[in-house]
Amino acid sequence: MLMDKTGQFFKREWKRILTLFSIALVWNIITFLFIYTLDPDLTANAYERFGGTWITIFRSVVEFTITYYVLIFLAWLPGLQENRWGRFVAVVAILFAVKFGYSMLYEYAKTVYEVNGRSDKVTKFMTANKMFVFSLTQIFTYLFNLAITFVVAVFMHFSRREKLQKELEKQKMDAELSAIKYQINPHFLFNSLSFIYSKTVPLSEEVSNAVLLLSDIMRYALGKEEDAEGKVALTKEITHMKNVIGINQMRFNNKLSIQYSEQLENPGARIAPLILITLVENAFKHGDLLDPANPLVVRTEADDQRIRFYIGNKKKQGPKELSTSIGLNNVRQRLQLTYQGNYSFTINETEHFYTAELIIQLHKK
Repeated sequence: MLMDKTGQFFKREWKRILTLFSIALVWNIITFLFIYTLDPDLTANAYERFGGTWITIFRSVVEFTITYYVLIFLAWLPGLQENRWGRFVAVVAILFAVKFGYSMLYEYAKTVYEVNGRSDKVTKFMTANKMFVFSLTQIFTYLFNLAITFVVAVFMHFSRREKLQKELEKQKMDAELSAIKYQINPHFLFNSLSFIYSKTVPLSEEVSNAVLLLSDIMRYALGKEEDAEGKVALTKEITHMKNVIGINQMRFNNKLSIQYSEQLENPGARIAPLILITLVENAFKHGDLLDPANPLVVRTEADDQRIRFYIGNKKKQGPKELSTSIGLNNVRQRLQLTYQGNYSFTINETEHFYTAELIIQLHKK
């Protein structure tokens, strides 16, 4: 199991690791050549104390690669992209403790503060206060690494946001082109549905209700109810979600097991449209909703601080319907661009069950 996870990690991250390793190797070789030209004997003696030139360089390269990978990809980027600053503090503190402990075990005893041209007073002070000077050097070196990795992470963060923005703009353009290509006059559509509704009322109440629900669903999807930030009232999103649930119940003769609940202390909350709908439609597409012992669970809560949405369902067994994950990927991208880390979106999936929880902070941190 551990070997499999390690193999998957390197298969996924090898480009990043190789890039950092190459940068570290070039940097250490240049550093060695530079200080060697200043004082060959002192440099040779210093590197020899730590196992020789190439062994010392290799150890420094490995330490650099691990340090910069952890700080950039496990500390700074999760903090910048997902607002996970508690994790940032923990990772930074643990990494410093590990690096300091390693340095004390393998470097402290071999470190000698002797540099040609240094005054006797400075040499005596550094030798007499070796632990203090060594610790101070480790702290400043670590802070320097933190500063460098922060600059790199910020650059990567904004580059990723720009890439996501371009992808969304392309998706929007493709959608607009498709809409133009397959455009249906909304007035004609709704007038036709109204006509069908009027004709079906005397024949079947269920069919006429289905037509009304379909009309409301299409009106919401085609409507222009977003505000300047591209959000709609949460109550409208919930109404649309209930319509989607209702029309699916009709499709299956009201045999679907669905447990829906809502607690709206803040009905005026606003949300990016069609995000909750995508999660509900995903459950209808891939879930087994005919088992009364394991119903589809949908919960919506809202107060002044946050919106919380939870959905869980039993998965279909047997042949699976082909999934492209486009809907979920679109949800993640829209959440990131709209809320910029002021949310959490967690998916838990096992062999038989699937759950998703979305929490949106209404006030930016």
